[in-house]
Amino acid sequence: HVDAAGIVGAARTEDVYQETVITASRGAQSPLDSPNSTTIVTRQDIRLSGMTRIPELLRRVAGMDVMQITGGDENVSMRGFNSRLANKLLVLVNGRTVKNDVLGSTFWEALSIDVDQIERIEVVRGPGSALYGADAFAGIVNIITIEPGAGKSGFRAGYGDHQQGYGSVWASAREGDFAYRLSAGYTRYPRWTREVAGDRIDLETSGQSQDLGAENVRIDLRASQRLGPRRELAVGAGYSRSELDIYGIGPFNDYNLEVANTDASVAYRGENVNARTYYSYLDGTSQLNAAYLGHTLYAGRPRQHIVNAEIEFAKTLRAPAAVAHDFHIGLGYRLKATDWSYLDGDMPIEHHGSVFLQDSMKLGERVTVVASGRLDYVPYLERLIPSPRGSVIVKPTARQAIRLSGSTAFRSPTSLEAYVDLPIQLALPGLELLSTTRPPVRSDVIIDPEQIITAEASYLNQQSDYFEFEVTAYYNRVSDLIVLAEPQRMTLSHRAQGIGGLNPETGRYTSGFGGFENQCDVYHVVGGELGGRVYPVEGLDIFANYALNLSEQQRPAGCNAPEDERTSRHKVNAGVQVRSPIGVDGEVTFHYQSAQAWAEQVPAGTVIATTVYPLPAYTLLNARLGYRFLDNRAEISATVFNALDGLGEAPLQMHPFGNRIGRRFMGFFRYSL
Repeated sequence: HVDAAGIVGAARTEDVYQETVITASRGAQSPLDSPNSTTIVTRQDIRLSGMTRIPELLRRVAGMDVMQITGGDENVSMRGFNSRLANKLLVLVNGRTVKNDVLGSTFWEALSIDVDQIERIEVVRGPGSALYGADAFAGIVNIITIEPGAGKSGFRAGYGDHQQGYGSVWASAREGDFAYRLSAGYTRYPRWTREVAGDRIDLETSGQSQDLGAENVRIDLRASQRLGPRRELAVGAGYSRSELDIYGIGPFNDYNLEVANTDASVAYRGENVNARTYYSYLDGTSQLNAAYLGHTLYAGRPRQHIVNAEIEFAKTLRAPAAVAHDFHIGLGYRLKATDWSYLDGDMPIEHHGSVFLQDSMKLGERVTVVASGRLDYVPYLERLIPSPRGSVIVKPTARQAIRLSGSTAFRSPTSLEAYVDLPIQLALPGLELLSTTRPPVRSDVIIDPEQIITAEASYLNQQSDYFEFEVTAYYNRVSDLIVLAEPQRMTLSHRAQGIGGLNPETGRYTSGFGGFENQCDVYHVVGGELGGRVYPVEGLDIFANYALNLSEQQRPAGCNAPEDERTSRHKVNAGVQVRSPIGVDGEVTFHYQSAQAWAEQVPAGTVIATTVYPLPAYTLLNARLGYRFLDNRAEISATVFNALDGLGEAPLQMHPFGNRIGRRFMGFFRYSL
């Protein structure tokens, strides 16, 4: 006999107080004691949703911005400022960074794991640079995989309309103190809409299938060896090969990326010391999917080597006797070597360093004060950047918490933003714009890091075994956003200095200069989140949340930044989960986002111009129904994504340049040994 946990993991316990998170403070604790607002997407949530895309699992989180542009391109942010190639959310797998440093974004469909290997997803709703450094700007997503040796071996296969495909197989075992988990899988998603008609003779294409959104082949191995009661050695390696249809920035719409990702890691976990090192390698080819005859596809080969090492020391003590301290101090090093034809050929190998300190001080049974701070050395900037955080947690009862916190965070320039050196072909034949961060006419320009100052207040109530709810209010001051600079036209003065003119490598005439810069405006964002979950009877869960985002764009004198309303003012998520003793279970989720307005740069004749595109509000309804049998060893299920498609005036669109999102069905079979 195998219980439901053999297939899906244990159902969510009625005692939600027993949940623990590790991301917000680098140590296991209850969400009631976390210094940041934290949401957990459980293993039950993952199974009952039927979703095979990780970003769609995150859509249920209050304040989360999820934007699906193509079948292979999802962008995720927290509390606003989402974008193409979204780069303001730090994404981790078991604490290891999986974003690519070239673009700063996360290619979700290129990971070496799939949803069947995930134990839970921890989401820190707010900045986290005080512990995790650069790029934990808007929040943190930490994907925690199932431990080696846990659960049963098995497989799941699925197929859907428009040639959707999903397959995952895994083996997990423990022999004494040694355990392993090996998984492999395949995923295929089609484009939502075809961008290039088959009879276009005026276009040159990349050769990619015009129906393919994403295709991924992957394998992942994790193993652990217990060395004692509280000591463990863990090793792991993963490989994925993917073909993705993504949308880049500026004129780089409908972009084809073929990429191979490799990683290897070693970690030691002890009672007072944790250490880890890992290596990752990205190797790919990139080009536009299509361009007019006579125009370039911008073919390139991005490659990047990352070596990361970190060590952390933890100690608990009392000083004075009435105050219990939980100290964490850590050091980190990161080597980054990047090569891409889009970048400056003299780009250096970068050596990053960091140190962080956190002291969680418990003052009696009801009050905890958390002080955190981190220093990051950013080679491009040639300076240290501090990231402090302070939190006060008051617990009126053991299962209620009032939290006040304040922090700063930053996002450092990506490789592309710091070292871009690429001629951009304009719509008018024979002309180009040189996109470079340090052009001759802007030789003193240094791209500063994006900055955020945040203050947050929240109340979490887990007083009852039948419900929980949280109320959060926050203020964010966001400045120095890194954007594409307004192009500068070539003048006779430039030509007199030998700047511009005919480019012998491309045969085109350089008529202007562009690149990246820090935007001159400042955003003041006030928002709030209200969410809860109810467990009225065993086997029935109901959740709902609402997020409000009010943004004021402050432009100083001389600042001509375009009006930006890309963040929905209102977001609503709600869902019902059912688990029955006869093996039937399912979920229905509803999502709503209010209207947006996007300011995007597009080629226009002899220039690249900024245009504002309105985007209407949309609703999204997803559902899953499943049946477990053979003593819970086997399961069949069916899912529908965007079930309401066709009821509105037009298919929904999550970005003004993105595909129009239609309805999709998939069926699955799962079996556990």
